[in-house]
Amino acid sequence: MVKNPLLSLVFAASVAAAPAAWSAGAAAPAADAAPGPVAVVDAFHAELKAGNATDALKLLSVSVSIFEQGFVDETRADYAGAHIAADSAFAQGTDLQVLERRIIWLGDNAACVISKTHTQGNFQAHAINLVGTETMVLQRSGSSWTIAHIHWSAHPADGELKPADDKH
Repeated sequence: MVKNPLLSLVFAASVAAAPAAWSAGAAAPAADAAPGPVAVVDAFHAELKAGNATDALKLLSVSVSIFEQGFVDETRADYAGAHIAADSAFAQGTDLQVLERRIIWLGDNAACVISKTHTQGNFQAHAINLVGTETMVLQRSGSSWTIAHIHWSAHPADGELKPADDKH
């Protein structure tokens, strides 16, 4: 059962639009005075890093779904109660570097921001050195964007195959 019909629509649209958006660079909707999807993604990370969980939560849709390392928070309330505090502590103890970022426009009112990241630092007395991927689907309501879906995954950066080393 699909709990968030927008995600089904966005997924279907992204599959159909991805080749053109990634290869030719889809045109962005007309600019307005409100921050765009990438700015909202950056603001979300900045609020986590600053320890401002309340402000970070305001950037999420009420019905946001967050997939992280195989775990799922199905709403903003779930995320607030489950582990935003740990995500904020992690962000405060580490430095996140965006290695690559792309945006796929899904019409005027939805966008998918896809990032590859490198995170280093310390968390709970453990050294952190991770390469990660992040997908955020955002939707516009009026002039504001909110995050409707996040998917995070990561793996240790040590020994990561470089494209030239990949011999399969």
